[in-house]
Amino acid sequence: MSNFSGNNKTRKRLRRPTKIQVARSQNFMCYRCKRLITDDDTYDIHHMDGNSSNISPENLKVMHVKCHGWF
Repeated sequence: MSNFSGNNKTRKRLRRPTKIQVARSQNFMCYRCKRLITDDDTYDIHHMDGNSSNISPENLKVMHVKCHGWF
């Protein structure tokens, strides 16, 4: 799957959000346990639909590594 959008004349590269951008957008709140993710915590980004190519903001959820193991 391509990371480009638009027609061939106006192809624009879509930028994959970084982990920190996703975490910031969700106020560093774990999606599963609803606790704050601190500097001491490790965290992952979960793709809600299971498709790692789907980088839409509503598909990406930040969570602790241990919480991510539950999914």
